[in-house]
Amino acid sequence: MKKSLFLASLLLFSSCLIHAQKWTPTYSNVDYVGNGNTKQMMDIYIPSGVTTPTATIIHIHGGAFLMGSKGVSEQPSFQTFFNNGYICADINYRLSSDTLWPAQVHDCKAAVRFLKTHAAQYHIDTCKIGVIGESAGGYLVAMLGTTGNVAELEGLHLGSTNATSRVQAVVDLFGPINFLTMDAEALALGFVINTNSATSPESKLMGAPVQTIPDLVTQANPTTYISADDPHFFISAGTADQNIPYTQGQNFNAALSPVIGSANTSFELISGAAHGGSFWHTTAQDAKYLDFYNLSLANGCSITGTKPFEKHQTKLVAYPNPATDNLMITIPQNTTCKILVLNAIGQVVCEKENAFGTLTLPVNQLKTGVYILKAISAEGIESTKFVKQ
Repeated sequence: MKKSLFLASLLLFSSCLIHAQKWTPTYSNVDYVGNGNTKQMMDIYIPSGVTTPTATIIHIHGGAFLMGSKGVSEQPSFQTFFNNGYICADINYRLSSDTLWPAQVHDCKAAVRFLKTHAAQYHIDTCKIGVIGESAGGYLVAMLGTTGNVAELEGLHLGSTNATSRVQAVVDLFGPINFLTMDAEALALGFVINTNSATSPESKLMGAPVQTIPDLVTQANPTTYISADDPHFFISAGTADQNIPYTQGQNFNAALSPVIGSANTSFELISGAAHGGSFWHTTAQDAKYLDFYNLSLANGCSITGTKPFEKHQTKLVAYPNPATDNLMITIPQNTTCKILVLNAIGQVVCEKENAFGTLTLPVNQLKTGVYILKAISAEGIESTKFVKQ
């Protein structure tokens, strides 16, 4: 019989609790929104002697979007990074019983913006921020990774607004990605789950059975927003996971690779590893994540082939958005670009050479959905999103 995601998450938490070494945050229950809601608070751990801007890892807990919190049980998930000189932040976010998607994404983004806004107080290097999450937390860090420039998901009604929510490195451990295909992928791997049920964690997160709201669920898919200026990814899953098909992470990596570069994303499939448990934070596993962060955060905000994205403000404008027949594109002044339109899995579906000024791009032949618009020039890459109705 298939173990439920709920029970698997409980096992994850209890296993972590057994092995946790209690240590006290430097700052406890920091209100990153400012409304006094304990579901929107974080603990910040600053290594002794840190007085200058330092690389930071944000941990986002799992729990099927239904349960879980920051605290002692989560400390094994980031203690290795703390012990190696990283500042660590452990955050709460509102659960599906509190509010529906995308509130959880809004909370995570508000936490990132808070840390950047208060960087001087907490000694945060705003160009060296990594995130890590397991299961539901894996989904949320994946969303943080691919939606750094997606205004409609920023949640600027919460907390700090004078910083971006972009991060530079993402560790996604067995997180769900595409809620619409999870059941079919599980069947292909020889087990049964029921994501399509109205009572599944994913349906409760979205507010309806996922197959009845495919457009909304597509908006909740990190793959939808992949663009070339996304951060580096390390994705890992196990062959014995019977809650989240490992092909979720595998397919996500395959979509990332042609867009951000195969050297900037990787998928690790671990034979015999299940959903959760102490295995995922053994010394050997944590060493892999640490090596990934050390390498990925070394160059700060710069990504190969693009301008430093923390300070870079896009000048590429596309309207109307959503578009039905034609998309009007305004290109940065005095710039000649190659225009690319990519679908949700990174395939180029339209392109135009030597574009400049304002041009009209027919989109009436495109399928309904979210697309990535890129303008590539000698000065760098500009990216934005648009919806085809």
